[in-house]
Amino acid sequence: MTLGETDALSASNLLKPRACLPWKTEKRQFAYRVRPYFIDNRIVRDHRNRVLAEEGKARAVLRDSIDGELAALSAAERRFWMSEFRFVETTLTLNQLAIYAPAFVRLSQIMPRKMVFCRRMIVRKYLDGHPLPKSPFFSTLARHFVRSSVLFFPSERLTAAADRFIVLATRSADQSRAANRQRVALHIRSIHLMSDAEICELYEDEDEYLEELALLADLTRHYGVGVDEVFRISAAEIGHFWSPDR
Repeated sequence: MTLGETDALSASNLLKPRACLPWKTEKRQFAYRVRPYFIDNRIVRDHRNRVLAEEGKARAVLRDSIDGELAALSAAERRFWMSEFRFVETTLTLNQLAIYAPAFVRLSQIMPRKMVFCRRMIVRKYLDGHPLPKSPFFSTLARHFVRSSVLFFPSERLTAAADRFIVLATRSADQSRAANRQRVALHIRSIHLMSDAEICELYEDEDEYLEELALLADLTRHYGVGVDEVFRISAAEIGHFWSPDR
């Protein structure tokens, strides 16, 4: 084992889950949360595909429930909204999806398809007016944001949500190994410094928290993040890392 491999293992040790965290037991409101960066690599894609496969049965049950709730709609409307739900499934954790599902049903009952398309057009034109990184990855992210944002955010919050997406995409433009390695180190240091209450506020529940730690551990090993570089990160760097408007 090389020194670099030893350091990477030490950094991943910072991701050991905390015991007895004060998770909230009451029902939470839906909040669409994303990491403060985007990473496009095999590790992230494989992790997401694994989680979706493991949750397949639970997601299928929820999907069937939604299909039943939409039974009163016309056949065309039902097909449209089920297509939207299947898309939404790919962007949310299982817990987020379960919390969001009732709101999705209400939306399908009050929002005409024409309004969905009009809102998409508005968001798309807004993004077109701002420079985004030029790559297939970010083009896909932009398309996904256009489609999902009109379902997740009310009209008065669409622009703010789009601004945040633009900031995250711009800050994530450099997808080099060095840049992604630094992002992972920043994320590790952030979680390491969080209080128990902050962790429980950031993640919906223990399962979501543990999945995030597992992904970060995989990324740590992939990029060879050393414990020394994690502890060299300053409070100012962490503040900038989590700020949505910088």
